[in-house]
Amino acid sequence: MDNSQLSRTATSYTACLDRTLKTLQGRVQEQEAALEKLRISTASIETEPSSDPKSHLLQLQALEAAFKTLTPQEPWLPPVDSPLPALLALRATHLCVKESQECTTQIDTELKETQKRLEKEHADLSDANLIQADLTSRISSLQAEIDDRTQKSPGQVAKEMIRELKKKKTYYDSETGKLVKAFNRFIDEHLAPMLAAEELGGPIVGELLDVDEVMLEAGFSTQGKAKKATANPDDAKRQRRIDEIWGARPEDDRRSKEPWNEKRAAATEMRELTEELLNSLVEAGGTGPGLMWNFEVKLQQQDS
Repeated sequence: MDNSQLSRTATSYTACLDRTLKTLQGRVQEQEAALEKLRISTASIETEPSSDPKSHLLQLQALEAAFKTLTPQEPWLPPVDSPLPALLALRATHLCVKESQECTTQIDTELKETQKRLEKEHADLSDANLIQADLTSRISSLQAEIDDRTQKSPGQVAKEMIRELKKKKTYYDSETGKLVKAFNRFIDEHLAPMLAAEELGGPIVGELLDVDEVMLEAGFSTQGKAKKATANPDDAKRQRRIDEIWGARPEDDRRSKEPWNEKRAAATEMRELTEELLNSLVEAGGTGPGLMWNFEVKLQQQDS
C-alpha cells in the first residue's frame, strides 16, 4: 500500500469518526430534550421511599408504569459501519490489559516476598538441624562419659582427670609460648619503630608503617617529617636524646648484644608497660594468676 492509499484510508477513517461523534452528540441532545420534556409534563416524585403506605404505593406504581413504558422500546444501536463498537471493544481490551499488568506486578512482588520468606525459613531449618545434630552428638558424648566413669573406680577417674589436666596445661603452655614469641616479634619488627618515631616527633603510630633505622637516627622536624640523614652523625647527642626520652638502659638489658637505640628503648618500654598491665589484671582478679605469671616470665626470657 503506497502513501496515497494510506492517506485516503486515514481520511476516510477520520470522516467516519466525525460522523459517529456527531451522531452520538445528536442522540445525547435528543435524550436530554426528552428528559426535560418528561420533567415538565410530570409531577416531581420523591426519590426516597415515603413513610406513608399509600404514598409509597403510588411511588411504586409510578416506577412500574415507567419501566413498562421503556421496556418494549428497542435500544439504540450504532449503524453497521460505525467504528463505535470497535472503539468500545478497544477500550475494554485496554482496561483489561492494564488491570492484568497491575495484577501481574502485584503478584510478582508477592512472589518475591514469599521466596525471601521461604529462603529464610530454609536457613532457619538448616540452623535448627545443625543445632539438633550438635546437641545429639554432645548428649551421646556425655552419656558415653557417664557410662565409662560408672564402670571405673574413683581412683581411676581421678587419675584420668589429672592426666587430662596435665595434657591441657602442656598444650596451653605451648600456645602461650608461641603467643609470647609472636608478641615480641610484633613489637621488635613493627610496633617499636613506630612508637620510637612518634616519641621523636614523627607521625603517630599507624600513619607511617615503614620506619627504618636511618629515620630514627636523623629524627623528625616540627612538622613530623623525617629529616635528612647526615654523613657524620653525632652518636653522643643521639645517646643523650635516647636517655632523655626513654631513660638509661636497664641493668638486666645490658647483657644483651643488641645496640641500645631508639627502637630497642621503645620495645623495652612497651614490654614494661605490658607487664604492668598484666600485673594490674592479676591483682584485679580478671584471670588466673598462674597463666599471667607464666606469661610475664616468658616475656622476660624473650627480652633477655
